[in-house]
Amino acid sequence: MNGDHDRLRESLRDLADVAEPTDLYERAVRRSRRIARREAAVGATAAVVVLAALGSGLWRLPQAARDEPPAYAAVARSSEAPTLAPSWSATTETRPLPTAVPTTKVAEIRPPYRGSRPKARATTATPLSRTIADLPGHAFYREGGTVVKLSPSDGATQTVLRDATSAVGVSPDGSRIAYEVDGSLMVGPTTPDATAQQVATGVTAPDQAPAWSPTGDRLLVTLERPGVLDLASGEITPLPEGLTAGQHFRWSGDGSKLVYATAHCGLEIAGTEDQSGTVVPVLGDTQPADNPDGLAACKPTSVDATGQRVTVPLQTTGETAAGTDAADAVVDTATGDLVQLPVTGSVVGTVFDAEGNLLVRTRQDDVTKLWLFGPDNTLEVQATEPASVRDFELIAYTG
Repeated sequence: MNGDHDRLRESLRDLADVAEPTDLYERAVRRSRRIARREAAVGATAAVVVLAALGSGLWRLPQAARDEPPAYAAVARSSEAPTLAPSWSATTETRPLPTAVPTTKVAEIRPPYRGSRPKARATTATPLSRTIADLPGHAFYREGGTVVKLSPSDGATQTVLRDATSAVGVSPDGSRIAYEVDGSLMVGPTTPDATAQQVATGVTAPDQAPAWSPTGDRLLVTLERPGVLDLASGEITPLPEGLTAGQHFRWSGDGSKLVYATAHCGLEIAGTEDQSGTVVPVLGDTQPADNPDGLAACKPTSVDATGQRVTVPLQTTGETAAGTDAADAVVDTATGDLVQLPVTGSVVGTVFDAEGNLLVRTRQDDVTKLWLFGPDNTLEVQATEPASVRDFELIAYTG
């Protein structure tokens, strides 16, 4: 038994002597490379199959996923588009591309009115004279109950009315003044300490200045209703029914037009034979699209020779006609535009005479100036205003 064991051990030693060591790391590397080559071949084969399917059109994405607009693009669908299935539906129905709702044609859109918006001021004109003595006629001012007349030729001022409690109207030639006292219509000369004469009774609107006709022989006043008083005969002719709701009437210089305010602080213009007036655009309109700046004109104060332009104290919608009689704006009666005046400084007074001359009063750096424009818009005079009327309001000009 021991001899058998000895022979077995000897045989094992002989075997060990001839065996070589095995490198397991090298074997693992070779196996890994074989696996990688096999996976690459499988991937390439799969790619070829996918490309073939796409080329044949057998594989398609769901149509709904492509048709839905992005979340940030709010696209309206036409009424003909089918109702979309809920997002949780498994439907694969093909849906049409979204179409926009037809838009309104440009011609159907009414753009906001721009005429009353602030515009760039026109270039300042060069005057023919810078001397106050070259300003013809007379300018009338008011402060409280006192009305004064400025004679630019000599710079003198005269008080023509004291303790006035109503609106006043100055005749086209500057020689007379009309006003109300306790319901009576009074007319007197524009001279110091003059005596006035009663020409009518029953005045019901003392805050509406009597409007002189261009010829100076008639007065438009409000008694029981607006009417025209003939100063020679005392006869009063009521205005047509379509004009009786008007307020603060003013004649054009040629006598062919009447411009007046409406109850909502708009303006209307009418021929003297017309039964009703035509609305001046913009002013008093409560629609923001047509009157974006909310402008109103409660009290026209003078009209040019033909009725194309009118001076007004510019106000805003909702205000009343009470307050200043000094106009600070010129309005085009055909368009409602604010006329841009070629002056410097703030406009604190504007008034036409019967011939269509426009006197503009401005204030800048505590200096007040008068600018006289002729009917053809020529700047005839630009001069510093006398200090004696510094605190008064400009209410009338007679060339």
